[in-house]
Parts: sequence; structure tokens; C-alpha cells
Amino acid sequence: MSEQDIRDMRKLDELAEKAGGYVANPGNDKVHYNYRKINQYCKEKGIDPLDLTIRELNQFIVQ
Repeated sequence: MSEQDIRDMRKLDELAEKAGGYVANPGNDKVHYNYRKINQYCKEKGIDPLDLTIRELNQFIVQ
């Protein structure tokens, strides 16, 4: 996933949050992430989503 994809997904998620919706990962059929929780985590930690480690990212996989 590119940096632009993450930025676009963040924008979409913020719009979806305002509308009460949920955004799934459109780029990969096997793994889905909860982008709303990723954004919330990154805002709380003051980090960019691109700086997440694999271990951190794995916390947000939707089963």
C-alpha cells in the first residue's frame, strides 16, 4: 500500500466516520484492516500510519 493510498483511505475513513460507516481495505482480498482504529491509534500516539511496525499493524486486522 502506497503512502497516497493511506492518505486517501484516511480521508475516506474520516468521511465514513462522520456518516457512521466503515471503510474496508479495497487493495487486498485476504487481509482487511480496521482503518478507523488505525487512525485513532496513530492520532493518540502522534505517529504517521506509515511508521507503524508490522506488529502494530497486525493489531488492526479484521477477522
